[in-house]
Amino acid sequence: MEDKRSFWPFLLAVPLIAAAVAGWFVLPEELVMQIGVDGRPSNIMPKLFGLLIPPAVGLVGAGIASGTAKEKHPAGFITLAVAFLIAGFTFFMNL
Repeated sequence: MEDKRSFWPFLLAVPLIAAAVAGWFVLPEELVMQIGVDGRPSNIMPKLFGLLIPPAVGLVGAGIASGTAKEKHPAGFITLAVAFLIAGFTFFMNL
């Protein structure tokens, strides 16, 4: 019997890639990635690395979530949700 992996979790990573491309044109050259307890930026990254984090996390989550039909991997979908939260936080803090 052939194991079929579903590909649709990878479609959920497409908006993350689109957000990274849009962010390249919209966001500043250095991105705030963390905020300290005092409300000031505590971690600043170059744009390239900061924009590649959400798609990378999303693709890992999609890989985990795209198991065989018999296996369900909720950790992959949770990882995809975290990737969307990271992307949203990046845009919210840097626009």
